[in-house]
Amino acid sequence: MNIKKYVWPGVLFILWLSIFGYFSSVSMSGVSDNRMWKVTYKQNVDASEPAGWVGKLEQRGTRKVDVQSVVLMENGKAVMRKDKFFEGRAEDKSWTALHPFSSEFYLGDAPKKGRVYQAAVTWKENETSYTDTFRLD
Repeated sequence: MNIKKYVWPGVLFILWLSIFGYFSSVSMSGVSDNRMWKVTYKQNVDASEPAGWVGKLEQRGTRKVDVQSVVLMENGKAVMRKDKFFEGRAEDKSWTALHPFSSEFYLGDAPKKGRVYQAAVTWKENETSYTDTFRLD
């Protein structure tokens, strides 16, 4: 009986399960109903950057819009709001591009189990303001 034949698939399965569990537990993301915005909130694993959790807002598509604010909410209450965006690299090493829009924001706290997290993006196009609110899972 060749034991390697039975052990090797089990080892690969356990390794895959460990990697999947680790990465699925260290991030959450969501996309707006209109598919225009994506927010990712993940644990920072880069030792050269600040510890904690990092958020990123990305515009999907190339429409030229003016982002007014991004708000991260926990159980309906704002825990972070960013409403000033300057193109380029900031002191905290986060990067912002205005068109198409992409911006990072640093928060620090891990999401708590059993809480509902949402992002709200307020943006303006042709002098009309819109707010897209969506859930992060």
